[in-house]
Amino acid sequence: MGWSKLLTEQEKSHSLSTTGENQSSTNDTQQHLQAIQKTIQALSKILSWDEILEKMVDVVCEISSCNRVIIFALNDESSGLIYGASSKALPSGQESLEKTFISLQGITSESTLYPLMQGQIVRLDTYPDTNTRLGELARLLKTEHLYFVPLLVDEQLLGLLIIDVGKTPTSEEMQALLKAITPCLCSAIYNARTHSKTITQLNATLEEMNIMHRIDEELNDTMALDTVFTMTLDWALRFTNAHVASLALYDATSDNLQVAVDYGYTSTAEQRALLRREYGEGIAHRVARSGLAENIPDVTIDPNYIPLDPNVKSHLSVPVMRENRVVAVISLESHKINGFTDDHQTFVEKLATRAGVAIDNARLFTETTQERIKLSQILRNIADIVLVIDMERRITLSNTVARSVLRLGPDGGIGQPFADIITHTGLNRFFLNAIEANERIIDEIELPNKRVYHASATPQENIGWIIVLQDITPFKEMDALKNELIDTVSHDLKQPLSVMSGYLDLLQMFNEFDERSTSFVGMLNQSVQNMRQLIDDLLDLARIESGENIKFEPVSIYEIIQSCVEIVKVSAENKQMTLDVEVPTDLPPVRGERGKLRQIFTNLISNAIKYTPPEGHVVVTAELRGMMVRVEVKDNGMGISPEDQAHIFDRFYRVRRPETDSIEGTGLGLAIVKKLVESHQGKIGLESRLGEGSTFYVTLPIDN
Repeated sequence: MGWSKLLTEQEKSHSLSTTGENQSSTNDTQQHLQAIQKTIQALSKILSWDEILEKMVDVVCEISSCNRVIIFALNDESSGLIYGASSKALPSGQESLEKTFISLQGITSESTLYPLMQGQIVRLDTYPDTNTRLGELARLLKTEHLYFVPLLVDEQLLGLLIIDVGKTPTSEEMQALLKAITPCLCSAIYNARTHSKTITQLNATLEEMNIMHRIDEELNDTMALDTVFTMTLDWALRFTNAHVASLALYDATSDNLQVAVDYGYTSTAEQRALLRREYGEGIAHRVARSGLAENIPDVTIDPNYIPLDPNVKSHLSVPVMRENRVVAVISLESHKINGFTDDHQTFVEKLATRAGVAIDNARLFTETTQERIKLSQILRNIADIVLVIDMERRITLSNTVARSVLRLGPDGGIGQPFADIITHTGLNRFFLNAIEANERIIDEIELPNKRVYHASATPQENIGWIIVLQDITPFKEMDALKNELIDTVSHDLKQPLSVMSGYLDLLQMFNEFDERSTSFVGMLNQSVQNMRQLIDDLLDLARIESGENIKFEPVSIYEIIQSCVEIVKVSAENKQMTLDVEVPTDLPPVRGERGKLRQIFTNLISNAIKYTPPEGHVVVTAELRGMMVRVEVKDNGMGISPEDQAHIFDRFYRVRRPETDSIEGTGLGLAIVKKLVESHQGKIGLESRLGEGSTFYVTLPIDN
């Protein structure tokens, strides 16, 4: 409220009053203006609540030349007036004034306080009925002549001045003077009250911010769920002055609310559990489902209340939310009716928000710790070598077997560069190849302990690389014995087959056969040729697996594919199929042996033609991917089932379906192709769906 404007209005008021029937004299007007100016000068710069009350009674006492002035001020919490200040110390016997409370509720037009609520100054010159509030005040002051001056702003009574003029009777002149300075007093008390409330709210906000900061620090300092629960309830109890509290975890999927911790109850945990089972779903469960906080001022009127404590009168439940889902419920109970205010609920809601993050973090930490322990136990007991290398090529995990076989030391080389800690050249080269290919690669590595390992390196996003080495030495030894047996048996079988083939030729040279006999001889020849092909495949596979040296040289993949297509073109034409080649001529050469590479792709393209129905389509494509060339042979044939795909590269494995019964083969072709690809440090795989066709792909390193 502006002081200059107030003064102007007062001047106008007094100027106009001079024209009235009962106008004051010029001297009275000047006296009023001087009183107003003095009031403004004394009070305009004071914003402290206690100071404004003290100063106001002194100024009014001085201006009115009265015996004493007492002020009662509005108390928001109690909706009434309480003692504020007195211009003189209260004499003995009047100390009860400091405890006097003037209620402003239920005031009717019959009440002695009603004129004050209308902004009227009330004069008392005799002891009124002491049964009234004003009469009781007059009796306590032990005086007959009083003025009651209401300080009314926007129809709200902010204060009440009691002017004790002692034995001097009240007068119209005094009332006019008090009326003149009242707007100044209203403005002063309003400004001080507003300032005080602002400062109080600011201090409360700062205090709450400090509390929330402390809560954040405490909750973020622990990852133990039990500690998070205890801290959350401790802060809730401290701020709300609740008597008992509980925190329950909620699973929305099963609609299960499980109490995690109780605090302050006199009953035992078993008794509380029995009561919860007996009464069923309580207020907390209702809040968990709705996701909305509930403040129950009187628990006796709530049908879902569970009486865990006979002294409880009110209840507050607040959901703990995490990503729009309820994860827990905080429940507080008080021994007072309406024991929780809106401020209490707001604080607990803010606390619940922080608790939600802390509970979620603690739960994730607990689950992660359990998974880490489980993983540690698995790695400790697994017989394979396991290494994890991060994006900076540093070892981040190594199991017990890896530390023993690779001699990594007690710390397992954790944090050390892979190239520095792993001294074996073959394993280092294998890892570099995996990085260059940027995809999963497989190889066989012999370590210094003379054991042979099946090695796989797999890239993992945001982790790096996982290398697993499985000891396959016993299998290699068995394989060597088997290859030796196959080699011996194959050679021994070839001689009788040659004899059989020779005698069949002689039979046809010196004898004439009818059509039926010629067919029988042809079938015998075909069987001999099939047997010879099987033996040749077995010998070929044995040579590859025995580690036959590859004569590496730069080879144009374009030329290889073109020569393979020429070989199988007639077969495609016989089935009226289209055979397309989409291989760029400028692809860099791969590193390999020309004859072996031709064998690989001839087999794959021939298979595509054999297993695709007439008038089908086969396409061969190639592209550069990093340091590798990828060749794909795609058909729109019958496709391969997932079950068959798992064994398609196994020896002697053939897809057994009615459509394939008439297709001849030994079941060794793809096994030989896989071995040849791996001997070129490449990789082979397939993608297929039944009825949609198949795509076999081969990746080979380019020649550096």
